[in-house]
Amino acid sequence: MSFDYIHKIARTDLGLLFRYNRLFGFLDPNRKTPPLAYHTARLRGALAADCGTCVEAEINLAKSKGIQGQVIDRILSSDYETLPTDIVAVARLSDAVAGRREDDPEAREIIRQNYGEAGLIELGFAMNGAALLPGIKRAMGYATACNVDILRKRLGA
Repeated sequence: MSFDYIHKIARTDLGLLFRYNRLFGFLDPNRKTPPLAYHTARLRGALAADCGTCVEAEINLAKSKGIQGQVIDRILSSDYETLPTDIVAVARLSDAVAGRREDDPEAREIIRQNYGEAGLIELGFAMNGAALLPGIKRAMGYATACNVDILRKRLGA
């Protein structure tokens, strides 16, 4: 993954770089939900924003937290049949909110039941934070279109 856009921000204005770092420091901590739920929200959020390098980064982050490539592939390809109900709800809410700018009250209630209000809020940060970075990159001219098939092949799917 290229960090050219971050270097551009730093060269342009260090104050803007500090703001960028504060923003993502605020969005990123995973403290209220299991890693699989958190990374499902981030993967689906990044996919919604259609940035290939961002999705690749999210894949690497999920793998670094022990999430198996086969599970990541299912999340990327929307193959939720064998995933737990709570994870499917996270993917559904992420797709609705970050992807279609809609609501999914049923998915939200499943998330609340499994992770509580704090977990729901953290997942909201995760899905929207993962979609925010591609927007910043795209505005600066650094986003690359996402080819999920290529990314899935890297997982061995």
